[in-house]
Amino acid sequence: MEKGIIRISDKCSDKGFSLVEILVTMVIMGILAAIAIPMYLGGPPPRRAEAKTNLETIRLLLEQYFNDNGCYYRTGGPPTVCTNSALSGVANIQSFLPGFKPGNTQGLNFEYFITTTGATATAYIAGAVDKSVATTISAGATCAAGEMKVDNNNNRCGF
Repeated sequence: MEKGIIRISDKCSDKGFSLVEILVTMVIMGILAAIAIPMYLGGPPPRRAEAKTNLETIRLLLEQYFNDNGCYYRTGGPPTVCTNSALSGVANIQSFLPGFKPGNTQGLNFEYFITTTGATATAYIAGAVDKSVATTISAGATCAAGEMKVDNNNNRCGF
């Protein structure tokens, strides 16, 4: 071999990354970004998730109560009659619907309400209002700021 010729393979060293390594890294980063971004941007804030879950529980308990009693609210004393009522606060709702267990009542971010309507309590609106926004819920089926509502036909607002 001639002394003046330098072979290319002798000069190469293993410094840097190959194209395949860079592409694999980019694919992995893309997958992680596709998972992480919706988690940060797409989910409801935890405060609203609390209210949504608790309202769904109230809705299911009211439907079960209706199936058992033929109305959404029945008076306690004899004779028991279906009548309209307005309940507010976790303690009052729990005395009416013992299955409603929203967790630590001191740490709740929302105040809960149930209003039965109709000739003999055949309809209801259940609502939650953010305690940092208001302390009472607005009348009707529409939602004001910080409110979430659901009715007996599963019409919702604020969700």
